[in-house]
Amino acid sequence: MSKSIHEFIEKRFKNATGQAVNPGNMKDAKKFAQELGSFLAALHKLDTTDAPLPNVDNGFIGSDLLLFEAEFDDLLLKNDKLVPAEFLHEKFDKAAKKPWTADKVWVHGSFLPKNILVTTDGKLANIVSSDKAVIADPAWDLAVAWLIFDEKARKIFFSAADADEASIDRARLLALRNGLNLYHSDDIDELIQSRDSLTEILEDYHYIGGVDGYDVGGISEQEFI
Repeated sequence: MSKSIHEFIEKRFKNATGQAVNPGNMKDAKKFAQELGSFLAALHKLDTTDAPLPNVDNGFIGSDLLLFEAEFDDLLLKNDKLVPAEFLHEKFDKAAKKPWTADKVWVHGSFLPKNILVTTDGKLANIVSSDKAVIADPAWDLAVAWLIFDEKARKIFFSAADADEASIDRARLLALRNGLNLYHSDDIDELIQSRDSLTEILEDYHYIGGVDGYDVGGISEQEFI
């Protein structure tokens, strides 16, 4: 982990402890979305001098979407009874054509609910496990939104994080990747979050087809709008 990231997080949170965030323990989702988004906005503005780029040690987290196309297609194929694979591949193609072209920013590298801690009264307590932090596409940090927030809270989160529409589009596909990877998790919180995120993502895309994150029986019909 970069010294600048370590110091930034330590100064902000004083090594506080807490519980991994989930929709039930953040109390006020809108306030938490504002708080978490503001944290990312500050993180993404840190000085990037001599900062590391995505690499093999961090699993190339932060790289352009296209690098993960084969993995993404494999996930869709393995879950083709759960999600509309062809439809989502088209969304992937569209998002990948609008990569991050501005200066790279610091991204946490593993910005998942298990690494976002909350206090007993539902406020942001700490951010942990930032050893994979690199400078890259901010969409990787934004992807957590579909795992913990509903549509209204997501909008607040994106606004507080100064996220642009193209980055949100890429983040949605990264969130789908996270959701499918966590779909069979043994951790009950991860399982629920992943399945809820799939439902939220398909609703974002205005997909009509009888699919939700718990409908393991598959798609009842194929309609897209």
